[in-house]
Amino acid sequence: MSIEDDFNHFMKCLIEAGTKIDSHYFKLSVAGAENPIFRERVYCYELYHQLRCTLGDGFPYKLDGEVDKAGHPSLQGEKKPDFIVHVPGEMEQNLAVIEVKSTETLSEEVRKDIGKLKEFIKKAAYYRGVMLIYGNDENKFKNIQRNIGNLPQSILLVWHQKPGEQPKVTNNDQTT
Repeated sequence: MSIEDDFNHFMKCLIEAGTKIDSHYFKLSVAGAENPIFRERVYCYELYHQLRCTLGDGFPYKLDGEVDKAGHPSLQGEKKPDFIVHVPGEMEQNLAVIEVKSTETLSEEVRKDIGKLKEFIKKAAYYRGVMLIYGNDENKFKNIQRNIGNLPQSILLVWHQKPGEQPKVTNNDQTT
């Protein structure tokens, strides 16, 4: 299989894993608060669990969460992406780097994370990047999408709108 085939398989598994995330992990109920709130870590931990289960043990890459890349010879500064999909210790086999934000996140923070994805692709030889936005506020998502502009082909913008629904690739306003 080619790296493109591996990435396409990974994306199918990411979409499938996303459909398994229920409302508890999408928005967390808080004691004393009227409405549940977005908690990125809660969503990410459940996504990690569902994705590991979906990928299975036969997938040739490892999924790791929040690996601190401070001191990495190819990356400057403190870098800690939400997820990396790679063969540890092998720079030639870095498949994907993923950042996750809710629709409540400011566009500036999303742009910063996209900059991080670009750096991992350029300097650490990751094949592709994924910017995953979750939350059902379409206006806020469209605002984020407008403010980040067109992404390079190496980065996919994925919107996970609702619990139990498939996340969708939405680059350049084309939902697939």
